[in-house]
Amino acid sequence: MSIVEVETWLIAPGDEEQHHEMIRSWIAFVQDNRELFEGWKSARYYRQVAAPDGAPTGRYVMLFEYESMEARNAYKERRKDFQGPYAEYKKVDPYQFFDHDSVTMEHWEPQEEALWFSLSSSDGTATKPAVTEPVT
Repeated sequence: MSIVEVETWLIAPGDEEQHHEMIRSWIAFVQDNRELFEGWKSARYYRQVAAPDGAPTGRYVMLFEYESMEARNAYKERRKDFQGPYAEYKKVDPYQFFDHDSVTMEHWEPQEEALWFSLSSSDGTATKPAVTEPVT
């Protein structure tokens, strides 16, 4: 079962521009070195905004989707000391521009995936979930 790691943070004061540039460098590094990220399914990057006006709150979030908790743990173990091929990763790690006291991390697992749906798609059609009995 896949797992999503949700990491949130604030940018360290005065490091906004370096943070944004490093995020772009980090994303390019991951895309160019996919073999280092075995067990990853996806990563998504967001900026938190407040409702109803959409004003930025200053908090950012990254959603890391792994094939499983075991795959996540194996990746973290490979990368833990930033040795070998992960030494280059450390050079583009945006964590250096985070306010470290603001960082949070949670893990989420999917539920009722057969019921997931999309109200729009690239071809303009919607998907409808298959109705099944609830899991008890």
